Amino acid sequence: MTATPAEESAVARLLAHVADFLGRPVPGEWARALRAVPRHLFLPDLVWLRDGRGGHAPCDRAREPARWWEAAYADVPVVTRLTREPGGATVPTSSASAPGTVVAMLEALDLRAGDRVLEIGTGTGWNAALLAVLAGDSGVVTVEVDAEVADRARAALAGAGRTPRVVTGDGAAGWPAGAPYQRVVATCSVRAVPPAWLDQLAAPGRLVAPWDAAWCSYGTLVVETDARGAATGRWQPGGSYMPLRPADDGVVDPGAGTATGTDAGGSPAAGAVAETERARPEPTPLSPWAVAGADYEAQFVVGLLVPGVWHAWETGERRAGVHARLWVRAEDGASTALVEVAAAGGRTTVRHRGPRRLWDEITAAWHWWHAAGRPDMTRFGYSREPGGRPLLWLDTPERPLPAGSVRP
Repeated sequence: MTATPAEESAVARLLAHVADFLGRPVPGEWARALRAVPRHLFLPDLVWLRDGRGGHAPCDRAREPARWWEAAYADVPVVTRLTREPGGATVPTSSASAPGTVVAMLEALDLRAGDRVLEIGTGTGWNAALLAVLAGDSGVVTVEVDAEVADRARAALAGAGRTPRVVTGDGAAGWPAGAPYQRVVATCSVRAVPPAWLDQLAAPGRLVAPWDAAWCSYGTLVVETDARGAATGRWQPGGSYMPLRPADDGVVDPGAGTATGTDAGGSPAAGAVAETERARPEPTPLSPWAVAGADYEAQFVVGLLVPGVWHAWETGERRAGVHARLWVRAEDGASTALVEVAAAGGRTTVRHRGPRRLWDEITAAWHWWHAAGRPDMTRFGYSREPGGRPLLWLDTPERPLPAGSVRP
């Protein structure tokens, strides 16, 4: 495709934004791909952009063409699909990821010309188009669970002159008809690596998947298989992605509404809140900011060691005598904890409800991490023998993580 001067200028700005994100120039092959695949061709006229308050506000190309165009070539995620949850809140379920994050993921994939690649989560189709520049259209299979999103992606890809295979189906199942693949990449986050992805990966091969945990969605798992099909990998820093959606996940399009929430974990039910608040407060030495603040390494470790536990800071009108409140909840709803920091003196207490003492588990995870020297995520590893169960470890498989850790 021949780019217009406006498009060439926009792509040049985008390359500069991505280079700033990476801290170095964009690698040549991916710079070529970014020039070859205009991002704006893959965005619908109605998108949602971050509103600065934790949500997303609509941006209509017809009404705000300059703002829409700026977002198309900025290093920002652009939400393209919203889901209305049973409670009425709307959450993003499909997006064009921030280009810097996309390029970092593609670098980790180490894609070579002639590789067959399976992408999980087609979304807008832009990432599949970038893959096709290197691997060729016939070398790319991309799977999308949402039929409407898949149809839009097919149309956008055709408009950009790209023809990878777009499959509508369950991303967790991959696409065995096209296996084996030298590369598998997910553009959605996972709490466990679906066995089908590893089964369809060539030996040797490489898999790259953004990581998700109830506590924190952060990090990217990079796994390689050897000639026997045994998988070994480690985590590396990386931004969060929307979670992998099951095939039976219903979608209700709320139109041009505003996204009112972003966390699928949900707050504790009113009855659980009242019961937790009535529990006896106990002193705790662990600051809630140590595990739910700006230290994403700590949050990553808590997510690994205490799976299925969600947290949220209480917002709204501040309570008398209280500086901050952190709610902690098991995803089954049976157990909750409330961590409270007093306004005067900063005394921290915790209240527990249910069979599990969740804050004790989190405190134990933090102490384990601290005693291990506060290792960063790059020292944590993943192993799986063919047909076996996955193992998580620190530095070496001979140092498995404590019992109870998630087994992806």
